[in-house]
Order: sequence, then C-alpha cells, then structure tokens
Amino acid sequence: MPIRFALLPLLPVLLLLSCVNPHQSPSPVPPTGHVYWVDGSSPAAADTNPGTEAKPWKTIARAGIAKELRPGDTVYIKTGLYREGVNITVSGQPGKPITFAAAPGAYVVVKGSRRISETDQNRWTLLSDQKDMKEPYPNAFKRVWRIHLGDEYFAAMPSKSDWCLTQVFLNDLTPLQMIGTDHFYPDSDCIRPIGKGLGDMIDNSFYYDPADKSLYVKVGGEPGWYGMEVGVQGYVLNIQNTHDIVVRGLDMRHNLHPCICNIGGCERVTVEDCRCRLSDFGGMGVCGSKNCTVRRCDLSFNGNTGLDLNTTENVTVEDCTLTFNNYRHFNPGWHCGGMKNIPNNRGSIIRRNEVAYTYDGPGIWFDGASHGFDNWDYQILDNVCHHNGGDGIFSEINQGGGIIANNLTYANAGHGIYVAGSAKVWVVNNTVADNVAGIVLMPRDGFPLQNDRVLNNLMIRNYIATDTLATGCDLTLFAYPPLQEEKNNPPLTQAQADNLSDFNVFADNHWTPTLRHHWNPNNTLADWQKKYGQDLHSRQMPVPFERTGLGFKLLSTQGLDFAAPLPPECKWRPSNPKRVGSTITQWP
Repeated sequence: MPIRFALLPLLPVLLLLSCVNPHQSPSPVPPTGHVYWVDGSSPAAADTNPGTEAKPWKTIARAGIAKELRPGDTVYIKTGLYREGVNITVSGQPGKPITFAAAPGAYVVVKGSRRISETDQNRWTLLSDQKDMKEPYPNAFKRVWRIHLGDEYFAAMPSKSDWCLTQVFLNDLTPLQMIGTDHFYPDSDCIRPIGKGLGDMIDNSFYYDPADKSLYVKVGGEPGWYGMEVGVQGYVLNIQNTHDIVVRGLDMRHNLHPCICNIGGCERVTVEDCRCRLSDFGGMGVCGSKNCTVRRCDLSFNGNTGLDLNTTENVTVEDCTLTFNNYRHFNPGWHCGGMKNIPNNRGSIIRRNEVAYTYDGPGIWFDGASHGFDNWDYQILDNVCHHNGGDGIFSEINQGGGIIANNLTYANAGHGIYVAGSAKVWVVNNTVADNVAGIVLMPRDGFPLQNDRVLNNLMIRNYIATDTLATGCDLTLFAYPPLQEEKNNPPLTQAQADNLSDFNVFADNHWTPTLRHHWNPNNTLADWQKKYGQDLHSRQMPVPFERTGLGFKLLSTQGLDFAAPLPPECKWRPSNPKRVGSTITQWP
C-alpha cells in the first residue's frame, strides 16, 4: 500500500491542530443599515418570513437572493448546520457593502454534503454475506459494505451524465480514498487512478458504481455506526457577477466539484474569517474578478489547492492559513499546491500567509502557462512557506514582473524560491533555509530569464547531504557570460542574461556553501565571484539557527546589517533597510 494512504487517518487530528490561527481577528464592524436574520434551527424560521430576528429566514440561500437587501444592510446567521448551496446575487455600493456574517458568538457550518440515511428498505449490507458476489481473491470483500443511493443524492447535478461521487466522508473530517477513475479528471496526467473496482478497495476507501447507483465503502465497522456523508453540491458558496459584498465567519466544507467558495466576475468582494476545507478540488477560487480581498481565512485540507486565482486584477490574499492541501494527490506537474494562480493575474498581493504541508506540490505558485498568459506585477510578501512537498514559492513563465520579498521559506522538499522563465522579478530580503535547494533562477522551455535581481537574501543549509554533497546548492543563477568550457550551456544573449545577484549571505555553519550558473558543477563563493562577477558584495559566514520539528528560529542577526539599498524601480521597501534576510526570524 503506498505510504500516502497512511496520511488520511491523520486528517482529523491535523484539522484540530489547524484550528489555531496565528492571526487575531478584529471585532466585527457594527451594521450601518438594516439587519436581517437567518436561523435554520428556529421552529419559527421560514423563507417566506420577513427575515426579522423573531421571524427569521430558514436558509442562507434565501438571503443570498433577497430583493429586500439594500447597500449597507447586514444578514446575521445564527448557529447551526446548513446543508445547502448558496448563491449570492445581490450587490451593495462602494463603501456600503451588503454583509453576510455569522451572528456575534455564533458558529455557522455550511456543508455541500448529504448524510447517508438508512431506511427499512435500504440499509448497509456486508458484501461478504452476499453469496451472489464472487470475490476476486480470498477476503477481498472483508469489511466492504454496500448501500443504494437514490436520485435525491444527485439532485444538485445538472444532468444524469454527471451523476458521480468524488467525496465520501467518515465522521465529518475523514475523507475516504476514491477507488477507480475520477469522473471529472479521467486523464491520468491529472490524477492517477487508484485501482479499478471492488477488488482494489483498501481500508478507508470507497467505490461508486453509477450503473446501479451503489456506493461501496471499506471501513472498520458498520458504516451505520458513523456519520457517513457524500459531497453533492458543486459550490457551497457561489458569489457570481456581484459587487460590494462581505462574507464573514462561515465554516464551509464538503462538496462534489469544483470548489467550496467561488468568487466569479465580481468587484470589491471581501471574504474574511472563513474556513474552506475538505473540497474535492479547491478551497476557494477567484476568477475574472477585480479589487477583491481574502482575509484571515483557513483554506486547508482540500483535495487539490487551497486557493486559485484566474484572470484577476488587484486581488489581495492576506493573513490566511493554507495547509495540508492536495490530499488527493493530484499530479504537481499539472495543477496543485497551497495556492496555484494561473493565468493572467495582475497586481496580485499575497502577504502574511502561512502556506505549509502541501502534499507533493509547491506552496505559492504563480504560473503564466504560455505566451500571452503571464501574471503581472504580483507581490509575494511576508509569507511563511514550510514543509511543502515541492517548492516553497514558484514563479513559472511570468514575463510581467513581480516581487518576492521578506518571506521565510524552510524545510520544503523542492526549491525554497524558484523563478523559471520569468523576467523583472525581484527576489529580495528573504530567508531561505534547509530546503532541498535554495534560490534558483533558470530559463524555461523557450521563455528567457532576464532582468531579474537576487539581493539581500539569507541562505542557510540548502542542499542534500550525500557522500559528496554534490546535490542541491544555495543559489543557482543563469547569468552572463557563460564559461567557454561549459559546453552544454545554451547560448545567451545579453538581454537574456542581464540578471544580478549581490549583497546576500551564504551560511557556512558546517559545510562550504556552493553556487551554480546552470546545472554545472558547484562553485565556491570565491570562484563564483571570479568567474561570473556575481555576488561581489555578498558574504560567507556562520549563521546560528535552529530547525527542529516543524519550527524555525534564527538565533542571531549579528553580521547581517550590510544590505544594499533597493533601487526605485523595486516597488517594495524593507522595514529595516540595513538587514539581510527576512524580518521573520522565528516560526511559529
């Protein structure tokens, strides 16, 4: 059994750990207009009511389309579990948004799933007890149970051709492993199928047969003992073609496809203090929208990504937690990550987020995809990216420029910061420690690397400890001119190679740090300066730090006060202009 399956039972424990958000939420802003109420648990609630506290609406969906709402109004939602797909179609005005929020002190859970209910005619049956079912091998059907799902489980799907299941949950927080091909992603380049049918089931897995709408699960005990749920809604919250909306304080989880919360074709929408988790694909998607903000949200434990940006302008993602995403193990060469932003995003600001524990994939990923689809003027600032299964921060094929500044990236299974086929990128004042490789800038598939700058960074122990310490290094920078003896290097033009690295610190705590021009052999700092004229003001020195368990701590900043002043064309400025590295010196 592949080791990744062993991770799934840990999800409930890790979900509890993720409840601790390091970012303190401010007090809610008092309502400025009329206040309406949703209380699904109240006997007096009905969607035909006027929405007062005495006569509240029953569903959030009713509030989302309420013609009664005016700019500045607030909808308060009382404690309860709401199983529904919510569409918000109303709009506020600039400075007077319409707010949908958990009532003060309330805990609001919105699920896109349906609980599996037994009846006298339809109960869970043990497959090994059914004599007409021939096992492909002895004990293949041990602990495998079957139940029939009626049409009511598929009512939210547009047509019978889409009747499928991608998510089955055990006791709310444990997603079962799908067996067989994913209906939405049949190409194995996207997500490789695990098994084909009943004979391939493993513990904590499910298989759905659309021919007779039978659901099979393999769990330790009778499924009726547990809370068994299946994802049935596409979007749990869909904010579409609206403007001036605030959504606050909702805990949203479970769905069918594609994401928990969607912000599409909107302007000035803010989603804050919310949780989007246990989606079959994405936690939150922002598409074709402008001037929107995602703030203090927990976008964790989603099947592919915590957040996706697509064709946006001036979207800010700040103070969020994105952890343990891609638990369904999508192919990282296709699409996955803590956040994957592709393509055509302009003016994105990604700041003060924790992005960690992504299975297989990177933490923060901006991907331009191809010519004409670049991301422009992005800013990746003050984030902590650690223990991701790929790169900490990845800028891929973005010729429109960007800033990667004051981030702490450590303990990632790929590069700490990777800039591939991108131009006009400022990689400044970052601390990059204990990754498989440090900071890497390379051309990519015909996309040049040009006018990039690597300044004022602190790099500590970014390599793989092998017999020769030949794998991985602190800095790889494709720069002009190449050495004649490096026969395998592609030819460079001056425009392609106008890249610069300087005023960095390379820690030599135990071994001599190394640098590379291409995938050529390692160079010491002295050789690098002599051969390539790079890092002429950079320093090699011991830098004491601790990297134990999940944490990082810089023990001293002595000797780091020699940073270069950043030129005017760099739009970001450090809080301490003299310091090399990030101002984030400890996590958590």
